[in-house]
This record gives sequence, structure tokens and C-alpha cells, in this order.
Amino acid sequence: MAITNSLSKRLRVRTSISAFTRMPCINIPIDPIGPVIEIGVSQPTSTANGTHPTVYWIKAVVDTGCSHTSIHTSVAVKCGLTVLGKASANTPGGAHAVNLYHGDLFLRPIIRGKPFEFPFNDRGLVEMTHQNPDFDALLGMDILNYGTFHTNGVLKQATFCW
Repeated sequence: MAITNSLSKRLRVRTSISAFTRMPCINIPIDPIGPVIEIGVSQPTSTANGTHPTVYWIKAVVDTGCSHTSIHTSVAVKCGLTVLGKASANTPGGAHAVNLYHGDLFLRPIIRGKPFEFPFNDRGLVEMTHQNPDFDALLGMDILNYGTFHTNGVLKQATFCW
């Protein structure tokens, strides 16, 4: 009987802990161009000398075929991001030399009914040189690999949990 009670107590503790340690999730509508999400980009807080850099919120398409998150040149300029070096971006049109920027990326899930800015600090953000009128970034596998990404074609909705 003591073993059963001990096991029961451990199971209750694990259940209650898991209820408080849920993964943050974001529901993302699937538009005709794909899953579109709002992401934040800023200068890295690690180089901001104790200040909080301004976060610029932009539209991004979630792209599982994109190995690294890419932002348009205009976003990097607006945020004042520094260039870490050059990278090669493989596109349907071939390989292109592009800038690799240093910045912070933010997602904004709703937690307990309130938006929470979740940072992914000190990211290498690849330059996206072609402007698109519908979005300014591609959210790539470098971020999606932190969790799970599911699509529901019937509801035209995707969910990212990390």
C-alpha cells in the first residue's frame, strides 16, 4: 500500500508540474501565400549596454524549406543591425552572396490571455534581397527546430509550439 501511495504522489506531482510548464504555442493563419506570422526583430540585447532596443514587428511567412530565418534588407537597416559577414543563400534562381546580420528575433504568443514577447537572442539573420509586397521575412528551420510545427489544411491554420 505504501508503494502505491508513493507512486500516486509522484504521478500527481508530475501532472501538476506539466500543467505549469506548457510549451508556448502560436496559432498561425494559412493565407494563399502560406502561414503568415508577425515576428519582431531588434538589435541584439547582448550588445545594447543595458538598454532595450526597439523591436520592429513585421510579417513573415513560415517556410520549412528555408534553413535560416531571412529578413529583407530594409528591415535590417531600420533596426540598425550589424553585418556579421557574408552567407550564401540558395534560391530557386541559384546561389547568391548575401549579408548575415546579427539581431534578436521575437515571437509573441498569448500566455494566460496576454501577449508575451519571447526572444530568440543573438541570431544570425540572413539577408533577403528581393522585396515582396506581402511579407518582409521568412521564418526558417533555425527557429522551427526549437519545437513542433503542425498544419491543418481543413482549418487553414498552422500551430508552432516550442
